[in-house]
Parts: sequence; C-alpha cells; structure tokens
Amino acid sequence: MYKQLFSYPFLEKQQSKDVYYNLNDLFEYITSDEYISITEEHTDKNIYKELIECYKSNLLFLKDHGLPHNKHEQFNTFNLNKLYNLDILSSNVSKTSSIYDKLDHLATSNKNKVVCIDGDIFTTESINKKSSTALQVLDYIKVRKQRHKEYTRLIEKTGNFSNMTFGATVYPNVLVFPNASKNKFATKPVSISYENSVDDPILETNTNIIDIQYGTHVKLVENVKTTAGQMNYVTYIVREGSTLEIERNTTDAGGWGVFDSRFICHPNSIVKINSSNPGSQYTQENFYFKCSSNVSVELTGRNNIKKGNEYYSFVRVRSADNDNTSKIDIKNIGNEHCKTSFIGKFEVSADSVGFKGSMNNDNLMLSSTAKMNSRPILDIYTKEIECTHGCTISNVDKNQLYYLQSKGFDNKTANSILVESFLC
Repeated sequence: MYKQLFSYPFLEKQQSKDVYYNLNDLFEYITSDEYISITEEHTDKNIYKELIECYKSNLLFLKDHGLPHNKHEQFNTFNLNKLYNLDILSSNVSKTSSIYDKLDHLATSNKNKVVCIDGDIFTTESINKKSSTALQVLDYIKVRKQRHKEYTRLIEKTGNFSNMTFGATVYPNVLVFPNASKNKFATKPVSISYENSVDDPILETNTNIIDIQYGTHVKLVENVKTTAGQMNYVTYIVREGSTLEIERNTTDAGGWGVFDSRFICHPNSIVKINSSNPGSQYTQENFYFKCSSNVSVELTGRNNIKKGNEYYSFVRVRSADNDNTSKIDIKNIGNEHCKTSFIGKFEVSADSVGFKGSMNNDNLMLSSTAKMNSRPILDIYTKEIECTHGCTISNVDKNQLYYLQSKGFDNKTANSILVESFLC
C-alpha cells in the first residue's frame, strides 16, 4: 500500500525510462523528516488514531536503529550487502488487471483461501460468510476500531526486518480464528498465499496478524511465491489451549524474499511447523517464539537449496516460564554455488524450570562450491532443564553411493536417492 499512498513522487518512473532503487533508498525515504511529518496527512482519516501513532513510532524507531547489519546476532554470517544492493524497479503502472488475473480462481473456489498481495488481502466467498465460526478478516477497509486497537499494540519493534516491512505496508491485516470454530479449520485448513502482483522486480510487502483464539485447533497451508521482491512480517497469537499447525512451502520464481514469523505462545498452546524452501537470489527466513508456560514448539525444515541460490535462517525460542518443550530440526541440501546458514538459539530464563529442548541442524553438501554455516546457541539460566544441540556439515557418503551404483543405479539416480533419504 505504501506505493499507492506515499511513494509515487519519489519512486515513479522519470523521463520515460525505468528507474531502480534499493532497500537503502527506501529506508532513507520512509525515515526522512519530510515523510514522517506528512504521514498522518496522507493517510485515511477514518483510520483510528492509535494505528497512525503506532506507525509513526515504528518509523522513528527504524530511523534510530537503521537496517539490520552483520553485527546483529541473527545476521552475523549473512551476506546482507547483496540484499541491500538488489535492484528494485519503481513503477506507477496500474497493476489492477494483473492482480485480478492472479485471483480468478478465488471467485469459483469453495475452499478456504486467502491471498496476500502488497498489503491487500483477498478471500474466497466461503470465508466471507457471517457466522460465529467463520474466519474474521479485519483489513484497512473493514476496520473495527476497538478490535484493531488491541492488535496494534502487539506490533513489536525488533532488530530484524519487521520494522522495515511494517514501514512499507502501513496497514496491518488481521485474521481471527474464533473460539467457536473449535476444530473446523483443522479438518478444513486455510490456504494463505503470499504473491507478487506482477513479475517485474517491484518490492511488495505484507504485515499480518493471525489470532488463534483459545481452545481452537487451526491448520494453515502457507504458499510463498517470490516472483519479484517480497517482505512479509506475520505475528501469530496462539492463545491458551490452542493448537496451530503450519505447512509452509516456498517457491523460487526468480525473485527474493524476507519472511519474519513471530509467535506469541500462551499457556498450554501447541505450535507445529513444517517448512520447505529452495532459496532464491536472497532468502531470509526468521522464526521467533515467545513461550509462557507448558508450551510445545516443533519446527521442522527440509530445504533443498537450488544451484546458485541463497537461504539464511534464524530460529529463536524464548522460554519465560515452566515446563516448555521445543524441538528444532532443520536439514539443508547445498547444490553448486549455493549459500546457506542456520543460527538457532534457546533463551531459557531462570523461571523456566522443566524446559526440554533439542536443536539439530544437518547440512549435506553436494558440491565443493557450496558454502554452508551452522551455529547453535544455548543461553541457559537454570540447571533444572534437559537441553541438547547438534550440527553436521558433510558430503555425500561415497560408500553409500558405491553401494547404490552396485545395485544398478546410475550416478545421478543414486545421488537423488541419497538426497531424498537425507531429507526424510
């Protein structure tokens, strides 16, 4: 939405030729004194005051702290310079027809589908039905002031890219799964797609809040397709006694992406995530878990990084109370000239008695030109816990390869079998 509201004078085409900028240019613009001073003037007066104040506060925080850099713990093995130097095409061309070409399937689908494109949110008719068990969508058009006021307070200022994403999105969208739905959205999962409106290298951003009400079981199938530049910041509120399952599948379509996922886990809640990612020009995927008591977190990642692609992940689990469990299991395949890194961290407070955590990161290098890094971190302040961690970086086992070839498989097929076995 920021392009439509604020940035055309700055980013529009000049002299009938394509004009490019990068993240540093966008950062300088949205944190400029002129931009901040006119923010309220250029926003919809019907939007409540608290949202505007939250947005301006975020811009000021972003201005003071700047973009993430290599000295930040979660980025200290990443090549951020490449991300900051990627060209982003500025454009004032109407993308309405292109958007609706991508959304034709929503009109005829009777399934629970949500599509997020550059701060806009679209749903199938099945979701729009009014009932006590229906998914509630609160976007910048259908603002309910008191409800949005509650959620605005949950937008946290951080040291990652979420401040930048929110700064470029302006209006957060909220999805509420009501308590009355119980297991409805576990048996009939909701598909959430993150897409680009056009295939040109134009940056698009989404800031979402997903609220899983107490005692509710929800399954989400997230499809992330980066045909250009895409930055997503999603806060998941997993309330007491609820369960959230996520199947996240990312597709590389020639673009790049940053996805910040933040989980606020209330007592007796469960979060299970299965994620797959092939990397891209630059892919950054961060998971942040904040756990109260008796919370179960399980994150499984199976990432086959394509030739020449980059994939960097950071996982942080903060345990603030007793009897939490966490299992992190990430496996990466490194093809020719790819780059990967994993940084995982358990932060266990002195009050987090009974914490049980395991963190594992295995990496398989298929080429000597691949670069793979792994760094598990344990930050423990109590002795009454059970915690393990491990990481491996290895090549294809020549004995296993020889054995498969002796059974009649050619070299390519034998390698494929070993890769598939590794990812199991």
